Amino acid sequence: MIVVLSLSLVPWAVPAPANAAAPSLALAQDAGLDGKIAAAGKDVAKLLELAASLAGGPMQGSAERVYKRVIEIDADNEVARKALRHQLYDGKWFESFAELSKFKREEAAKMKAKGLARWKDEWLPEGDVPFLQMGWEKDTLGAWTDPVEVARAKQVEEWKAAGHQFRADDNSWIAPEDFDKWRELQWKCGDAWVDTAKANEFHSKIEAAWELTGDHFEIWATCDWEVANLARWHAEKARPDLLRLFGIEPKSKPHVFVVRNLDQYNKAASDGTLGESEGFSSLHGAYFADEFLDGSKPQRYLGCGVSYWDSKDPKLAVWGPYWLRFAAAQSYIEAIDPSWTTVAERIAAGNTGDPASFAASFWGEKKIPRWLRYGAAAYVERFLKDPEAAEGADPWTLRSFAFSELKKAKGIRKLDDVFAFGLSLNDLPGSSRLYYEAGLVVSFLLDGAVGNKEITAAHDAFKAALKTGTKADVATAAVALQKSLAKSEREIKKYAGL
Repeated sequence: MIVVLSLSLVPWAVPAPANAAAPSLALAQDAGLDGKIAAAGKDVAKLLELAASLAGGPMQGSAERVYKRVIEIDADNEVARKALRHQLYDGKWFESFAELSKFKREEAAKMKAKGLARWKDEWLPEGDVPFLQMGWEKDTLGAWTDPVEVARAKQVEEWKAAGHQFRADDNSWIAPEDFDKWRELQWKCGDAWVDTAKANEFHSKIEAAWELTGDHFEIWATCDWEVANLARWHAEKARPDLLRLFGIEPKSKPHVFVVRNLDQYNKAASDGTLGESEGFSSLHGAYFADEFLDGSKPQRYLGCGVSYWDSKDPKLAVWGPYWLRFAAAQSYIEAIDPSWTTVAERIAAGNTGDPASFAASFWGEKKIPRWLRYGAAAYVERFLKDPEAAEGADPWTLRSFAFSELKKAKGIRKLDDVFAFGLSLNDLPGSSRLYYEAGLVVSFLLDGAVGNKEITAAHDAFKAALKTGTKADVATAAVALQKSLAKSEREIKKYAGL
């Protein structure tokens, strides 16, 4: 044992490192490089030639030394900067992405405080950038306009001049020579004029949906025309209460999409045709398609309420009007409270990205609280006066039904929880019920709080803020409205017989 230990301490018994000669070789190489750099002096062309001869191989580190020497002489030399992977931004070079990102964050924060945002190489008013990203243009009055709508308006003027007449029943302009086809109740599908049965078949696909124009809504539908026409009627019946609740209405007619059955509904929601980011179409017979964009360049945002109306199934057909009104409310509210910044970023990114991040940004941009948006949709679905009630009949049968359903479902949770509006796919029954709990609160606000001066004042203040105020103004007014409603929690339960 002692002998072994003594042998292990003999200096020559320790193997020499394989690269023992490397330090002296590296020093020699560095010395040679120093000489070449010195010989080139301040001749940038010679230094770049030297760097190029060293780049891309084992001498890459030496090449970088030469490029750094070039920058000492010519700070903005693009060849050297790019070789060193430096980033050019706004006329200034940054040595790393991290350095550039930090600068951009700080710059954006400073400019945001001034109400500005970057668009290409300019700083513009923050509110203008989303529209520029979507390819919109300002008209002669300074209002942002969708170029597709501008082109459509120009085409309409040409049709009018040529004697065409508008048919709201399929949103078309009919030439004088085709008026006889109109009188015969024929429809133009592609290049052919066909009867209603064939037209229904033609329009049964989402990409060729019917378009019907109403006084305040447009209905896009794959169901038969007769059902689409009923949908148009029911959408119009939802409008007065939505105006009563929010105090403002859209500047143009929002569209609502009605598909023909549950299979088409599920497919459209899941495959992105009428896409949604959160999966809440599974909670109900209607949802908001927040990811609905067309295929144009740049893409147009077509987000809208979507429902299905299966007229072929007697058990499901009765729910068609309910879900249609829910969808119409979603379209109406989106039109008065859009998320243009988030949508524009989505379009600029080519409609890609994480759905959860998109959803968080999309809903976070809203002024109207989510409980009130969905509560409004639930209200016009089943708490409003029955638009189909016969003369002299009880007009509140829909509301009575909604109250009874809530009673079966154990009533309404605490109002703070309703206002928090925690929808979850892990609790489908509870989330579905939350729609109608929010609907009950809206019902009380509109129909049950008559004479309550505090609630009336808070509601009026909310509508005023929504009409002219900032997002912060609306948020403040919404909180005040919620507080006034919370004080009447017992009255709300009594109102619904809970």
